[in-house]
Amino acid sequence: LSTLIQQALYLIISGLLLSVELVEEVRLVNSPFILNRVWRYREPFLHFLLGTLLNSYTIFYFKSASAFTSFGFIAILIALLTLNEFKRFGKSQTQVHAAFFSLCLVSYFATLAPILMGSIGTLPFLTAVMASILIFAGYYQFLNSRIELPSVLLRTHLLFPFVVIHSFFVILYFTHLIPPVPLSVSYMGIFHNVEKKDGEYQLTYTRPRWKFWQHGDQTFEARSGDSIFCFVRVFSPARFHGQLQVRWLFWSEKRGWLPSDAIPMPIVGGREEGYRGVTKKMNYQPGEWRVQIETMDNREVGRIHFTVVPDETLLERELQTEVH
Repeated sequence: LSTLIQQALYLIISGLLLSVELVEEVRLVNSPFILNRVWRYREPFLHFLLGTLLNSYTIFYFKSASAFTSFGFIAILIALLTLNEFKRFGKSQTQVHAAFFSLCLVSYFATLAPILMGSIGTLPFLTAVMASILIFAGYYQFLNSRIELPSVLLRTHLLFPFVVIHSFFVILYFTHLIPPVPLSVSYMGIFHNVEKKDGEYQLTYTRPRWKFWQHGDQTFEARSGDSIFCFVRVFSPARFHGQLQVRWLFWSEKRGWLPSDAIPMPIVGGREEGYRGVTKKMNYQPGEWRVQIETMDNREVGRIHFTVVPDETLLERELQTEVH
């Protein structure tokens, strides 16, 4: 709650400073008496506010994204975050600031709407876009009627950047390039067995200790009768109720990644470490596999790769256990 309130205040102050920039395009602005000493710092302060908001949303989108599917969108955000640090944009400075402000505004509601509605999907997203448009419409009307700025200036320096950013945002959403905020996979691993005891999950694996970078048995040594368990922790906000799906895929040299199963996994929000879920696969073959965590409209939240290797030995396994 404190973060959402802080971001709302940053947006309000950014909007006020942006309106000052717009007024300065047509006439001199005298500083309020109480702000005489700090008035000259208003532009760096606007950069600070927009940079902080962009940084927050970049991290938020990054944590909710599968880097494989949303890399382009995350790269654009990082580029904008870097661009904001240059501070001066010549004649287009106000337009750039308006574009940054528009992106921060729609991103704020894109994270807020699913939290308030308790779900993700097209309806919360469109609700977020409409809320952003309504807030902007009120802001635009205020500048047009109360401050009486020229209509041409408002169209070129404010309305145009807003329309471009929001159109771009909607297109990216329906092409599945925007991560499904506010969900994020906090942990994912492959194991030989998973058992729940006293409210905790005990994950059993046979991985050698030197393969410390793997999550469980990402080199899965399979014996007859073994099942493959995929354990995942998914963070979601409190009062959030939804459903994801766990998709298993097998790599074919001739046909690429072949989907095997898509198993529904309901999630409930509010747990700081993330909602815990397990899926089990009994029918498999040796080779390269991956498991994807997706929304029900096939937006990828996370993935893990692993290799199934036949184990023909009869040696006793050295089993290890970690608890989640």
